[in-house]
Parts: sequence; C-alpha cells; structure tokens
Amino acid sequence: MFLEPRFWWTILIIVLLHSPFLYSGEVYRWTDERGTAHFTDDPSKVPEKFFEQAERIEVSEEVVKEAEKPGKPKGESDRVKDYLESLERRIETKRRMEKRVSELEEELRLSEERLKRIEEYEKEDFQYYLPYIDKRTGKLVPIASPYYEEKKGLEKKIELIKGELSTLMKRISELAKGL
Repeated sequence: MFLEPRFWWTILIIVLLHSPFLYSGEVYRWTDERGTAHFTDDPSKVPEKFFEQAERIEVSEEVVKEAEKPGKPKGESDRVKDYLESLERRIETKRRMEKRVSELEEELRLSEERLKRIEEYEKEDFQYYLPYIDKRTGKLVPIASPYYEEKKGLEKKIELIKGELSTLMKRISELAKGL
C-alpha cells in the first residue's frame, strides 16, 4: 500500500516541530539513608523504597545543551599547567648546574692548591730547579722531578675545569634570562 505524499509531508513536519522537545526530559532525584543525592533519567532505576520520595524534575533544552558543553576537549593540555611544569624543569636544571659549578670550583681550588705545593716542593728540594741547556739539541730542558707527571696532569685538569666552568656559567645565565 502506497501512501500519499501529503501523508509523508505531515509526518516530516510533525517530526521537525517535535525535535526541540526531544531535548526536554525528566530527571528523578532522591536521597538515600546516608544523605547521598542520586539522579537518573530512567524511573525504573529508582529503588522501590525511595520511589515515593523521588522528585520529578523537568529539564529544558537549555539545561541539556549547557550540560553537553565540554569544559576542554580531551587531548588539549592546560597551557598554564604546561608552563609551570616547564618552569619547574628549568629551575631544577639551573639548580643542578649551580651545584655542578660549586663542585667544579671546589675541585679547581684543591687542584690549584696542590699545584702550588708541588711547585714549592720543587723549589725547596731541587737546587737546580731552573732548566738547563741540552748540549746535543741546544734547547732548554726542564729538570725532571718526582712530581713532574702529577704537575702536568694537574695543569691539564685545571684547564679542563675552567673550560667546563665557563660553559656552565654561560648556560646558567641563559636559563636565568628565561626565568
């Protein structure tokens, strides 16, 4: 049986005019013996002992639309939280660098003191501390002392520490500008 087009238009108009009412509904509210409030849109979910107490609340379209608005889309991060976490990471990095700088400064101080003591020992214990001219090559040759290798190692260590310190200080000043 084929229905007339007028019938279809009537059904379409009824559906379209009725659509705003699809958002209106009923919500049932009740409070249990512990004082906890419960809400549902299905009256069959209200327990029998609270059915008499359950309040029927009409919900309009505006309330439903407001409730459907998401606070923030999932996956979108909170910019303030990200900024604060980034700030904390930079501060922690700066603290670690400053700690490393203080360790290097202490190591530099100890190395310089040891180098100074070695030079004093060499002046006291070796009367011929001044280098002499080698007859074969004609060049100045330093007198070898028992501290020679340690002295050269300390000089190299001091040079490396100073280089690392200058690099760290530049990075710390860059971080401090960003904070």
